[in-house]
Amino acid sequence: MATVQLRTRIDSDLKRKSDAVLKKLGLDSAAFVSMSLSQLVNRRGLPFAVTESDEDYFTAEYGLTAADKVKAGRRLKRESARARRSGTLREITTAADLAP
Repeated sequence: MATVQLRTRIDSDLKRKSDAVLKKLGLDSAAFVSMSLSQLVNRRGLPFAVTESDEDYFTAEYGLTAADKVKAGRRLKRESARARRSGTLREITTAADLAP
């Protein structure tokens, strides 16, 4: 299979930290990028969730202090867990879960 060179610029600190993690996994940056792009193609989407934490969302949306941010995140997690237990909030993991 023919290969091409992919050039990109990233923060040097991020590169150093990611290289250290990849080394522990027995990988290098090129292998990781190839694996990630393969999963992108296979899944036809990002191979990981792209989300903002609950606490960060509340901080940005409502201008909460650090303490308020943690408190709001804990409350949301408690309320979500309570709703799951009562059946008013269901997790959707397959298309069958969308049926009423």
